[in-house]
Amino acid sequence: MSTHKSKRNQIVTLVLMMLSLNTIYQLPYLMYYYYTPLQEAMGLIGRDADYGRLLNVYGIANVILYLPGGWIADKYDSKKLLVVSMIGTGLLGLWESMFPNYTMLMVIFVLYAVTTVLTYWSASIKIINVVAGSDEQGSMFGTLEAGRGVVGLLITTAAVAVFTSLAANSKLAMTVLIAGISVIMIIVGVLMALFLPKAKVENTTNASIADTFKAMGHAFKHPSTYLLAGMIFCGSLTLASASYYAPYLEQVCGMSSTVTSVFANYRSVLSGLIGASAATVLAVKMKRSSAPMIGAGIMLIACFVLLLLIPGSAAVMWPLLIIMILASLGTSVYRALYYATIDESGVSKNMVGSLIGIASILGFLPDTFYTSMAGGWLDKYGVGGFKYIFMACIASSALGLVCSFISDRQIKKYRKDHPVESEN
Repeated sequence: MSTHKSKRNQIVTLVLMMLSLNTIYQLPYLMYYYYTPLQEAMGLIGRDADYGRLLNVYGIANVILYLPGGWIADKYDSKKLLVVSMIGTGLLGLWESMFPNYTMLMVIFVLYAVTTVLTYWSASIKIINVVAGSDEQGSMFGTLEAGRGVVGLLITTAAVAVFTSLAANSKLAMTVLIAGISVIMIIVGVLMALFLPKAKVENTTNASIADTFKAMGHAFKHPSTYLLAGMIFCGSLTLASASYYAPYLEQVCGMSSTVTSVFANYRSVLSGLIGASAATVLAVKMKRSSAPMIGAGIMLIACFVLLLLIPGSAAVMWPLLIIMILASLGTSVYRALYYATIDESGVSKNMVGSLIGIASILGFLPDTFYTSMAGGWLDKYGVGGFKYIFMACIASSALGLVCSFISDRQIKKYRKDHPVESEN
């Protein structure tokens, strides 16, 4: 493949994946941005644990499907998997926008796991891993995350405009938002079918089921699997905790529901854009993706210690806002870079999907229990429950820091032992 065509394929893949990744997880995690309005639309006010359980059911199904999803990504064409995922999730979103009863909402969230994990997750990471060169992993994944921020800013601006204009009727506002996001996903799925290039790189898929299981066995034994899992765990739990910034500001600091929803949206989008952009620059400058994550881990621990120790009130609302934004930046650095460590550690292309699947089972464990547990803390302790959330964040950030440090040493060792491979 010519260099020109390779670069063109990289650009097309990046643009389509920015659109895809920025929309496909919007619906399962919509409570992160519209906690109270969505809760009202679903008729779950006063039932925080039940509300959080929707995400936990989704998370449990995810854990079950991560491993077979990795197997599928190593066996089948990523393009077809991504197209099916986008259109399928969009159709499920149109169903959710009708707000059926709680049992049907649980079914929808389980099916979200099929379309966003089984057929999508490992394939979405692998397609970038394969398209990018060994010296481009950090810049490609960082650019992808930053691009998601740009796309997210546009979508969020439109979503906030719709929400604020319809805020008086939370159910109508959420119906319009969910249906709109769903239609966008279906359109992106069609664009992928038409324009997403196939990644024709030798030895990226396994010829037989036996070879696939052999690659999976190697992934189970590879240390990068478990280091990646720890870094994902850190990013997963701190991202989930960010959904409680808005209710904390509302219940503890007296900020209005409308303002907290706007803050939650722009905090997420802008921190993702700025954090991922900074991560890209630092990864290129430091020549490895693990180094910026070490700094981000230290910053995360400091932020959550401050949130734990500072008594919340209207008087300290602005300092708390700044700390929350800094914590979000740290999380964004992790999310932008941890997958780049796969190639930088010398992992074979034909086991990337399996490695991602195994690491995701462990790394995304917070999705199986954390929001219902955090909701339970709030149900039991009221505003005192936020302290437990911040303590959980400190522990997970410490785990991410340790795994980043070990991964950094592993990458250095691989490059020392394989100077030719690591330069190509």
